[in-house]
Amino acid sequence: MNQPTAAQPKAQFNRRTIFIKKNLQIRYMMLMIMSVLCGLAIMTFELTATLNELFDKYPVLVQPIYDQFLPVAASFFYKIAIYLLFVVIISAILSHKMAGPVYRFEQTCKAIAKGDYSQRVHLRKGDQLMELQDEFNKMMDRIEADINKNKPS
Repeated sequence: MNQPTAAQPKAQFNRRTIFIKKNLQIRYMMLMIMSVLCGLAIMTFELTATLNELFDKYPVLVQPIYDQFLPVAASFFYKIAIYLLFVVIISAILSHKMAGPVYRFEQTCKAIAKGDYSQRVHLRKGDQLMELQDEFNKMMDRIEADINKNKPS
């Protein structure tokens, strides 16, 4: 693999923003949020159907539950709002771990397309696509070696 030398320092890739590729990340986050909302809707529907069935069968026993339902429901919705906030934060972090490497690959490919075959992808520890990074860099090592071998002396 091509190791950085004094003439070619290792590229520092420090991200300061969460949204690197907004379209990709927002689509990913929306997919996660919608799946959570669908799960919550199904759960709410099932709970409501079960309570209605119980109320129809045992109105005297279930009436105290209905009397306390509004305060409990308000508390439940506050907890759901907090839960959704956590889902948004976690999905932003996860999408960042995917979008950052994609962005890095795009930038490296643009530099290579301009003729700089010494470019390599350097991802941060913990990013996704590390195996793709290794294979990409091996491919570029081979291409650069072939180009240098075929250059007229």
